[in-house]
Amino acid sequence: MTKTKIIATITDQYDEAKLIALADAGVNIVRFNFSHAQQETTQPLIDLIHRLNDEGKTNLGLLLDTKWPEIRTGVRKESYFYKKGEKFRIFVDEAKMTKESDLFCDYPPLLAELQVWNHIVLDSGLMHVSVEQVTSDYLLVTSEDDCEIGSRRHMNFPGISLQLPGMTSKDESDLLFALEHGIDYIAASFVRTKENVAEMKNFLVRHQGLKDTVPQVIAKIENQEGIANIEEIVQISDGIMIARWDLWLEIPIQELPYVQRQLLEICDRYGKTCIMATELLKSMVHAPFPTRAEVSDVYHSVEMGADCLMLSEETAVGKYPVESVQLMKRTIQEAEKYLSCSHSNFTQIGDDALSEEKRLIVKHALLLADELKIKTMIVFTHTGKFPKIISGLHPNQQIFAFTTSQSVIDQMRILYAVQGIKLQEWAEHTSENQELAIKLLLKKRFITPWEKIVIVGDKQRGENKDPLIRITRV
Repeated sequence: MTKTKIIATITDQYDEAKLIALADAGVNIVRFNFSHAQQETTQPLIDLIHRLNDEGKTNLGLLLDTKWPEIRTGVRKESYFYKKGEKFRIFVDEAKMTKESDLFCDYPPLLAELQVWNHIVLDSGLMHVSVEQVTSDYLLVTSEDDCEIGSRRHMNFPGISLQLPGMTSKDESDLLFALEHGIDYIAASFVRTKENVAEMKNFLVRHQGLKDTVPQVIAKIENQEGIANIEEIVQISDGIMIARWDLWLEIPIQELPYVQRQLLEICDRYGKTCIMATELLKSMVHAPFPTRAEVSDVYHSVEMGADCLMLSEETAVGKYPVESVQLMKRTIQEAEKYLSCSHSNFTQIGDDALSEEKRLIVKHALLLADELKIKTMIVFTHTGKFPKIISGLHPNQQIFAFTTSQSVIDQMRILYAVQGIKLQEWAEHTSENQELAIKLLLKKRFITPWEKIVIVGDKQRGENKDPLIRITRV
């Protein structure tokens, strides 16, 4: 068991045996990438995971990654090879194209929003062009690379604030699908402002119907505008994902390590979940082992404070999906051996006095556990608030969070160091719940006899609940 959680991207090619193998290897959450996945083929897979979770064969959270409003080139009958220094035109009206080198862009406001000396990145970084002239019909650009461009290639516009919608009609359809089928987390692609996150959260609340909870929204940071607005995005989101693939197209690649460290520090400041994504073990798409640099990347991501690490192609289309997870888990475990978190005093926006009291109780419980070299903490929660506070403080202990709510269990799977365990019902007295929790952990061999543990929870006193800390020996 690791404190840092593992997310694995899967496709409809996964069957029951492969899902169980993935879970046994150490995966906590599976990701469906709706840039490629379809609702009709994903639904049976989601139903299968729910069944396996109910049967106790897996314990997997579900994350749906939305398809962003992409900007692409047009369809070509044949690819065209552009030479470095070659000038060519980019149109938004295909009917006006006359030369073989002309390129179509499917973003109509392009001519109004770009200026001379702006840069455009094509085909995921393979080609860069600079804008030389803006006319009423086209952009005249100069290629900075030799590159062959085919049909429907991605286009990125570093540093340019485009008037793209926060959500598309496809996103809305996929969010309704997520609500209907018990998705726990939504990764919102290309978040640029806090309004993008608010729009998605409001949409989920408006359409939740009789459901107790809505999916948590994870803001994907993939462009310069998202970086510029990161503090307000972190505050309104349930967490962020550092989506390094598109991010490196937006900023000079040598700046990426500094930027990702800054993003992690801001999440730490607000006690929010941070997911590190993209190419962590890319070599294992085709090879049975990673490069030394990739292992170092995983290791240092844990050291820097990432709450979750995400595998993409490695598990979606790779030849060694289970082995990738196993290697990642071993590397995380090695990094966590030497990790000593200091529980920095994060800010909680909009919290009341009781929440502040709980945060201080938890922080001092963790400091006490550190002093006494206690490895395990038990927490009782009705809403998931206590475990979320603990996770935000980055505990050095393994946290076992007990609750009677399945929806709370589902939404705790992403939390650093937290393992949710369901109780059938609350006992009448606090001490009974504590003894039951200890027996369950002994049975699962998560703790050992005579081990010291810390217990955090609430003590019922009439209509009131008072936070408590207890140290006991098993």
